[in-house]
Amino acid sequence: MAKLTEPFILGVDVSKEQLQVFDWVNQQRFSLDNDPKAIRRFLRSLHGPVRLAVEPTSNYHLLLVDEAHALGLEVFLVNGRQLRHYREAVNKRNKTDPDDAWLLARYLAHEAEQLRPYRPLDGKARELWALLKRRALIVISQTQLRQSLADVKVARQGLWREFAHLLRGIDQQLLVLIRELGWWAAYERCLSIPGVGPLNAAALVAAFHRGAFANADAFIAFIGLDVRLRQSGVFKGKRKLTKRGEAEIRRLLFCATQGACRHAPFAAYLQRQLDKGLSKTAARVVLGRKLARIAFALITQQQSFNPSTA
Repeated sequence: MAKLTEPFILGVDVSKEQLQVFDWVNQQRFSLDNDPKAIRRFLRSLHGPVRLAVEPTSNYHLLLVDEAHALGLEVFLVNGRQLRHYREAVNKRNKTDPDDAWLLARYLAHEAEQLRPYRPLDGKARELWALLKRRALIVISQTQLRQSLADVKVARQGLWREFAHLLRGIDQQLLVLIRELGWWAAYERCLSIPGVGPLNAAALVAAFHRGAFANADAFIAFIGLDVRLRQSGVFKGKRKLTKRGEAEIRRLLFCATQGACRHAPFAAYLQRQLDKGLSKTAARVVLGRKLARIAFALITQQQSFNPSTA
């Protein structure tokens, strides 16, 4: 029988209709419906310290994690990429929902001290992130349509106008949310950086307010622009980005480097990366990381970008 002071560790695999749960302490698995009544009844039946590991799945996990957090349970969101590598490390061949619940529980049991507990976003902040990601999907869809319809002789101008109208509406709503969240000053500081436009600034500010970062390195790691090293003895493998966090902010920072290159110091910085032998894409990624560091410093120090002292 488990000690009362020992936390119950639960791994929960989330789908639209069901939750697959694995109890690590008692080595039991069960399932329940992914609906408010079933979730509340299940969570309120738990006693003592409880820890839940959940892999984010679209928005289907939000009901569970918000309800659990409100009841004082410790919730940990496990990145899908990390979980995939962990599955390989423990030689788990099968990938089913019950297996994933077991894997999440095992991961939490062994790695809890290295993880940051989940803290729910303000409703408006969550809406801001959702709009940024949905806008990206709209832009991708528009690009695909332009390419597929390029050789088709049909009237398309009305379609493009509707896309433009939709994007303008989203952009306006993003600005409204930034004002309502009280982030406008930080937004303008990011906007003062050469190459950083309204969307880039919105994403940077939203990322900055996702947590309390000890320093710029922690912020860079949060958005997945930190580098993973691979070396052993004389072997030195390729340095690759960890790519944790929201992919959209990395895409927006990469896009920002196009305009940032028009600023002489940034252009010189980019050239130095190229001179090191980096590809143009890799050099622009490095410049994007520099833009993120500058944004973090400006928001933290409550200053705007000064070209003469940058």
